[in-house]
Order: sequence, then C-alpha cells, then structure tokens
Amino acid sequence: MERLFKKVTLGSMLLILAACASGAIMTRSDFDNIELGTPISEVVKQYGDPVTLRNNKNGTQSYEYIERLPIGEQTVQENNYFVIVRNGKVVSKQYNQELPLESDEIYEEDPNAVIN
Repeated sequence: MERLFKKVTLGSMLLILAACASGAIMTRSDFDNIELGTPISEVVKQYGDPVTLRNNKNGTQSYEYIERLPIGEQTVQENNYFVIVRNGKVVSKQYNQELPLESDEIYEEDPNAVIN
C-alpha cells in the first residue's frame, strides 16, 4: 500500500512540474496589471508565449492567454485573456470568462433519473 502511495505522490509531483515547465500562467490580477503601451516583448517575457496568436484584418495582433481553474480533474472556470497589439505595443485588452454547462442544461432529461 505504501508503494502505491509513493507512486501516486511521485506521479502528482511530475504532473505539477510538467505544468510549470509549459510556461508562465496569467491570472486576472496579472492581466489587469498590463498597461496600455507596454511592449509585447515584456508581456511574453513575463507570461510566456500565448496559446494563440492571430493577425487581425485591422493590422493588430491578438495574443490569447488562458487560465483554467480546476477542482480535482474538472475545470470549473476558464478565463480567456486577449492582449491586442499594434506596432509591438499593447493597445487594448479583452477578457472572457467561461463556465461549464450544468448537467441539466446539457441533457434534456436527468441522466441519473430512475425510470419506474
């Protein structure tokens, strides 16, 4: 039993280290502290490469960062942070918050209901 506990602990630690190694994480507080006019190179240096980088038709670029807030293995909230850049500097910011659907919104009927 002790060996199983050690394996689970080691696996959890490796998972945490892998998550940390994948890049910096942006939080809502971090996003709020990014000022307009900040060079995008500073943002990337601080928070790592964006999840997506899009070239917009108006000549700007959108850098997207995602923050996922989990409870156990389930994501309970996802925050999408968009940093809009023109000529290498932040000109705008946008924020989007997504919550997972409740099970009663996903299914027409209760999947756990007992049929008589």
